[in-house]
Amino acid sequence: MPTYDLRCTSCDAGFEVFRQGFLRDEDKACPSCGRPAEQVITGFVAGRSSTQMAGAAVASSGAAPARSGGHAHGGGCGCGGH
Repeated sequence: MPTYDLRCTSCDAGFEVFRQGFLRDEDKACPSCGRPAEQVITGFVAGRSSTQMAGAAVASSGAAPARSGGHAHGGGCGCGGH
């Protein structure tokens, strides 16, 4: 579920909103004073596919990753490394 970081434009209070989907106007009300807040742009974490996570787990265990089609991420990836 996405986390939105907000900061009140009036009292400068910072807070988080957990919302599945887009942030709504009513989510932007400061819990301290009720005034409007603005979204704070922060970094993000990109997800990994289960194939990438499995490869990372194998790599961290010291074992060599299984190769299929001549490279590490499988024969059907479409990267042209076959």
